[in-house]
Amino acid sequence: MSGISTAGGFPSDALTKHRRSLPALTGIRFFAAFYVVLFHGLPWALQRYDLPQPVQTFFSNGYLAVSLFFLLSGFILAYTYEGQIAGKVQRLHFWQARFARMYPVYFLSLLLAYCFERNLPLTTQAAVLAMVQAWNPWRPDMAGVWNYPAWSLSVEVFFYLVFPFALPWMARRRSRELAILLVVFLAACALLRTPIQGFGDWARSSSSPAAPLLLLRLPEFLVGMILGIRLLRQEQPSSHGNSKAIRVALAVVAAVVLLSAPIGSWVSLVILPFALLVYELAARRSWLARVLSSKMMVLLGSASYCVYLLQYPVRSWVRMIFSVVPASYAALGAPLTPLILVAVSLLVYRFWEEPSRRALRRWFSRTRVSAPASKTAQL
Repeated sequence: MSGISTAGGFPSDALTKHRRSLPALTGIRFFAAFYVVLFHGLPWALQRYDLPQPVQTFFSNGYLAVSLFFLLSGFILAYTYEGQIAGKVQRLHFWQARFARMYPVYFLSLLLAYCFERNLPLTTQAAVLAMVQAWNPWRPDMAGVWNYPAWSLSVEVFFYLVFPFALPWMARRRSRELAILLVVFLAACALLRTPIQGFGDWARSSSSPAAPLLLLRLPEFLVGMILGIRLLRQEQPSSHGNSKAIRVALAVVAAVVLLSAPIGSWVSLVILPFALLVYELAARRSWLARVLSSKMMVLLGSASYCVYLLQYPVRSWVRMIFSVVPASYAALGAPLTPLILVAVSLLVYRFWEEPSRRALRRWFSRTRVSAPASKTAQL
C-alpha cells in the first residue's frame, strides 16, 4: 500500500518535488507495521503469559493498523500528486511509479514463502502474482493465500487504479463539499464497520458471492485523500500552540482507549482518531511529529513495507531453522522473530527494495524516451 509501500514520506518524482516532506508519516508507519506483527504473535504470548484483558484486547486489534495504512495511502498520494495527474500520460507515469514501489518486495515475499505454499493451484498462483487475489467475490478464500498479509496489497492495487480518476474530481470540489464527503466516508467506515473487514471475516461471510473487499475498504482510502487535499488548501502549517498540539495527544489516547476497550465491532470508531492523528502529524510540528521525524524512526518507517510483507516468510523460516538447533536454543526462535524480522527488513529495504525501485524507474523512463524515437524512425 502506499501507506505501506511509500518510503521516505512520499514517492520521489520530478513532478512532485515541490511538496514539503512529511517524515512523521513515515515514522508512524513502523509502529503500524509492528502492531500487525504483534497481533500475529499474540497466540504465542497468550500461551506463556497471563496478560491483562485490556492488553489482550489491544493486541488482538492489531489488524486494524491496516486501516491506518489505507488512510495514510490516500492522504500521502493526494498530498503528493494533487494537480499533477491530468491525462493518460500522467496516469501511466503514476501507475509505473506505484509498480516500481510495490512489486519488488511483494515478489520477494512470495519467493521466500513459496517453499511453504508449494501446493497452490496455478490459477491461484497467477492471481497472487498479478495482485488480484482479493478481487474475486466468488473466491473470497483466495485473498489470504501464499502470503496472507498480501491481501491488503491486492486491495491497494485497486485503490491505485481508482486514484488518478478520483483525485482530479475531488480537487475540483469546494471545501464545503469535501467536508460533507469526509463526514459521509468517516460514517461509512465507523458504522459499516469497514476497518474490521479483513479477508478472514470476508471469506466466512457467506457461501454466496461476498461483497467485494476492495469496495468495502475504499472509504478509508477516500478519507485519506480528502484530508490530503484539505492540508494542501491550508495556510502554512503551525509550529507551536498548546491548543493545537493537544489534538495529537487526544488522538493517540482515543485510539489506544478504543483499541483496548471491550466494545466489539464498535472498535471501527478508531478510524476517527486515526484520521485526526494523520492530519495533525502532517499539519503541525508537534512533540510526536518531532519524535517520529527522527532519523531512526524515518529509517524504520521506510523499512515498514518490508516489515509488514515479510512477516509470514521470516516467521516460517525462523521456525524451521530453530526446529533443528539444540533444544536449549529452540525456544529462542519465537521471541527473537520480531527482532530478526526488523533486521531482515532493514537489509531488504537497503539492498533490494530501493535499488529495485530505482532500476525500474530508470527502465520506465528509458521506455518513455525511446518510444517516440522509435515511432519517428518508422515514419
